[in-house]
Amino acid sequence: MKHPLLEVRHINAFARDKQILYDISCVFEQGKITVLMGPNGSGKSTLAHVLMGDPKYKIIRAEKEGIVLNGKDITYASPDVRAKMGLFLSFQSPVAIPGVSVKELLHAFYHNQKTAKKESLSVFYARIRSISKKLRIDATLLTRSIHEEFSGGERKKIELLQALIMKPKFVIFDEIDTGVDIDALQLIAGGIIELQKEHIGIILITHSERIFRYINVDRVLVIARGRIVKDGTRAAIKQIIRKGFENY
Repeated sequence: MKHPLLEVRHINAFARDKQILYDISCVFEQGKITVLMGPNGSGKSTLAHVLMGDPKYKIIRAEKEGIVLNGKDITYASPDVRAKMGLFLSFQSPVAIPGVSVKELLHAFYHNQKTAKKESLSVFYARIRSISKKLRIDATLLTRSIHEEFSGGERKKIELLQALIMKPKFVIFDEIDTGVDIDALQLIAGGIIELQKEHIGIILITHSERIFRYINVDRVLVIARGRIVKDGTRAAIKQIIRKGFENY
């Protein structure tokens, strides 16, 4: 059985009247780590939000083009529909959600699952505790409002915790490695590897080469001025580290 694909077919995206993405086409596979790199303002985060269905962006497409998940057209699907279909976005700057704790959010996810082999609630909570311990997340954070007065590293680890618990088909990490110390970076890399072992597709947006010391990359896409200008292997990362994005 083939693993689901997330396909982007000739997408053009606009924020108000300004075009941000130009004729973007690419395919993401489950169980693979795809890295998105590029200069600041090149359109990487825009692509992440477009994939997740952010209504801030308007999509222009021709017939039979758009965004397809496992054979189903989701070009104009709402973010909640995409989430139920298996897409997850970890935000570059996660915002606080007063009044809703991490535990309550995960509890709501548990009750909204519609799988035939649903684990018991006690097993579910045991899994939360186990993963939290591996990520060195203080247990008190789970009962506090999401990201409220959390450090940058704590916010990134809470985002990763959600992905590890929910196990979507595809996870988009928008700079999850930014603003974290070396210990947190190693834990985050370990969590990404665990997701890959579960055959979850990883889309990793980053500006830094630090995380590549700990994970293997299957594919590198370079975006510049709203266009994909390079589709290559890990070797592209070494070239970028040496020369920057000048060639693109």
